[in-house]
Amino acid sequence: MSSNTVEKTPSSAFQKPLHAFHFRDPYKLADLAKSQGDWKTVARCYAEIIDLRVAEISLINSVQQGLSAKLDMQDIFDLVGDELRDTFNAQVVMISQYDPEKQRVYHHYAIERGQHLNIQGWLPIDVTRKKIVETQKPVLLNTQEILDLLGTAKMKVIPGTETPKAWLGVPMIVGGRVCGVVSLQNLDKENAFSQSDIKLLATLTNSMSLSLENARLSNETQRLLGLLEKEMEIARRTQQSILPSKLPSRAGYDFGSLMVPARAVGGDFYDFIKLGRHQQGIVLGDVSDKGLPAALFMALTFSLLRAEIERSPHALQVLTNVNHHLRTMNEAGMFVTLLYSIFDYRTGTLKVSRAGHLKPLVMDGTGKFQRIPLYEGQPLGLFEDMKIDQQEYTVPPAGLVLFYSDGLNESINWSGQEFGENRIREILSANKTENAQTICDRLFSAVQVHCGDILHQDDLTMVLIKRL
Repeated sequence: MSSNTVEKTPSSAFQKPLHAFHFRDPYKLADLAKSQGDWKTVARCYAEIIDLRVAEISLINSVQQGLSAKLDMQDIFDLVGDELRDTFNAQVVMISQYDPEKQRVYHHYAIERGQHLNIQGWLPIDVTRKKIVETQKPVLLNTQEILDLLGTAKMKVIPGTETPKAWLGVPMIVGGRVCGVVSLQNLDKENAFSQSDIKLLATLTNSMSLSLENARLSNETQRLLGLLEKEMEIARRTQQSILPSKLPSRAGYDFGSLMVPARAVGGDFYDFIKLGRHQQGIVLGDVSDKGLPAALFMALTFSLLRAEIERSPHALQVLTNVNHHLRTMNEAGMFVTLLYSIFDYRTGTLKVSRAGHLKPLVMDGTGKFQRIPLYEGQPLGLFEDMKIDQQEYTVPPAGLVLFYSDGLNESINWSGQEFGENRIREILSANKTENAQTICDRLFSAVQVHCGDILHQDDLTMVLIKRL
């Protein structure tokens, strides 16, 4: 017996393989004894039938338990094939997959008299298996029927194998469609298979068919996930490639930046655009969604901004044109909040155009924050006549300005408490002597401590300029 056979119990039914019951059919014997009034034999046959059913149920449970732990398709074929070999009065067991488009079968499991057969490739389906596929019903053949089919070449014996005296096949059905055939052959005895064999084989085959479909779906899911992971990695690298590869460098100023997407790719972005010798364009945006849709909309906005900034020196005109293009290419109804700032290195002056985004934080060298009024500003991509909040203020010597997305201040902990703007201010004040990148890193570290094990719910981005 193989390692996958039914565990033995003290019951007499378990002291012999199930096929031992089938050398004489207890059902037929009971009917015969009943007709002759031999009630002692009837009782003995019924007791044997009960033992047989108990053994069959135990076998079915054993196979189902084994199948529940298998997700590799060949493991499933091997498990069931070995059980069938040890259970039935058969010297040959075959489990064959069926391809309806090619009208061919592939023998995943084949064994004859204890020897595994290595049958390569997809083979034309024979007339017997074809009948099982078409009718979705078992087929039972004995010696003369087999010889007749062999004589008309409608059935073939695989080279190197023996001609069977009894042949039984049942369909493997998934979702109302036959996906294969399980067949048993007895090489020594005609009428070797009973109606009980047919029912038990069909039950075991149904269990295997469901497990094979689960395994197939699992394999397909893993394959698709693998493809998706590869595609998302390409998208992530593509998104990183369009973001600035290095920070601006200018005497008297220090720049820092940090972006952490909530998923592989995100809808936040930032950009540095040189505007002549003494001015630097700074863009920070936040798309309304997350993941790949947001990343695509982000890439579109990023490209439009670059193109429009090259065409016009006026921030309002740039954002108006970008808004127009986004509205004509925005079937999904997405939008983007955005800050477009023009920074003058000579004076430390910031001209900020705010399209629905969070206003920046400006701090002087003592840790005091400027009061910046909040006027109406609307996101890009929604309104035809949008409103843009335009203001101008100065970053004082030893001061700094922080541009950020709401993934920073709205990061929550287990109790639902947001990180908040006040905590951002505290960290900026406490770290005002550090360089710009260190301050960005300290902010993110504080967010991680605040959130604990909670994954980031939103993309997080910040750009910091420190005036030395």
